[in-house]
Amino acid sequence: MVNATIDLDTAKQGEFLIKAEVDEELEVIKEKITKTESKIFKEFRKVSQEIGLEPNKTIKLENSEELGYYFRVTLKMEKHIRGLHWLKKIDLQKSGVRFRSADLSSLNEQYREFKSSYDTAQKTIVKEILSVTAGYLEPLYALGATTAFLDVIVSLATAAVSAPQPYVRPRFVPSDRGCIRIKDFRHPCLEMQSSVNVIANDVHLQRGKRIFKTITGPNMGGKSTYIRGTGLLVAMAQIGSFLPCTEAELVPVDAIMARVGAADCQLRGISTFMAEMLETVSVLKLATRDSLVIIDELGRGTSTYDGLGLAWSISTSLANEVGCFTLFATHFHELTSLALVMPTKFANYRVAAHVITDSENTMAATGGGVESKVVMLYKVEPGVCDQSYGLQVAHSVGLPAELVSYAETASSHEERLESLWIRLEEASLKKAVIDQEASNEESKTEECRPLNSLKAVLVAERTRTELISCISSAVNAAVPPSSFASALQSEIDRMLEEEKETANVDLRQLLKV
Repeated sequence: MVNATIDLDTAKQGEFLIKAEVDEELEVIKEKITKTESKIFKEFRKVSQEIGLEPNKTIKLENSEELGYYFRVTLKMEKHIRGLHWLKKIDLQKSGVRFRSADLSSLNEQYREFKSSYDTAQKTIVKEILSVTAGYLEPLYALGATTAFLDVIVSLATAAVSAPQPYVRPRFVPSDRGCIRIKDFRHPCLEMQSSVNVIANDVHLQRGKRIFKTITGPNMGGKSTYIRGTGLLVAMAQIGSFLPCTEAELVPVDAIMARVGAADCQLRGISTFMAEMLETVSVLKLATRDSLVIIDELGRGTSTYDGLGLAWSISTSLANEVGCFTLFATHFHELTSLALVMPTKFANYRVAAHVITDSENTMAATGGGVESKVVMLYKVEPGVCDQSYGLQVAHSVGLPAELVSYAETASSHEERLESLWIRLEEASLKKAVIDQEASNEESKTEECRPLNSLKAVLVAERTRTELISCISSAVNAAVPPSSFASALQSEIDRMLEEEKETANVDLRQLLKV
């Protein structure tokens, strides 16, 4: 029916017409259009000869839906029509000057009138065609769905057999043995690019054994690729596809929920941060114990402390209340402390990177100024990455050196203070966990308890007070940042050594008892 009714030749040019042979009225109008166009071409050759230009080279005949037929010469050739009053200019554009002769204007009016009549006459036929086609609507939908399904399955099968490394069939396990364990997986989209050398990674989430993975690492290190690849492979497994890995054991999930990327919506008045929160609310409401949640850089759309607080509370909610498998990529290094608070639910992983120092030409796992080179290893391993290497990335893309150097100076003082806070927090959390475990053990007598067991719990609070005092003194005395940081480091180390010695005394007394 399509071949019999639609003019496919004009369709290739973007104009959709019903064939004139379908209706007698259309045939009559089509003949008039053809005769008119023949006269227009004749007028084109005539005008070209009179003004001394070569047809289709220095002068052209063009047709548009808005204007119909007209002549056009380039700006360089405009001098050939200048002063010719029998030619009427339409407009002047970068592409040249558009104009018509009196005869072309008359013929163009006839052409546009016939075209309008043709469009009106074919509308009735289009309605008839649509009414006939509507009777095949359901079969057409079924055909489209079946074709789409076959397209996906064949594409997955083609990818499985043509990949640089073979795909494997995943194995599903019962829900009571809930786990997602994929060994040496590669992102399928990256693997198909010949210029990319994909680094394989493992993912292991086990029900009851650290269901929440906090992933830290440098900018452009591969955190987002890792968590997105995991979600993609889980989805591929559940639709029946083989997976780009060496081994896969999964439990079926009821949903894969992703809070990835950042974009605002000006038309709806939604900022980037609001969009993040709306997506997060949906995750918290809809996620179940059998879901897989993927979160990338939550809280970056607001202030650092607000973002950290929200990321902390949302993480604990997903782990404690929802209890679903979660992969959380972040630059909030403080979130890694959750593994100390709830070691049975949280695990810390990092994307490895090495820094090559130009001055020494050596390789180290951390450190290095902005002149050093960061080598991304794209390998996910247990641990915490305490640097984001944002300055090195800024330097590598050409940000002015003086700006990067100034940023490095300001950042070094902030990072040193932050590292002190993290050390204090971790010391406090570790002691709290030890005391909680000790409280569960029955003692024979109250005398068996360490005499100073409560003192260590107050280390962080006491040291914070001392820290505030040191900061106030430094600000009042206008102490240089480098001297202040060094003095503060020494003071904190002294206090921690005192408390460590107190804890050792308590331990020796307990052993004697």
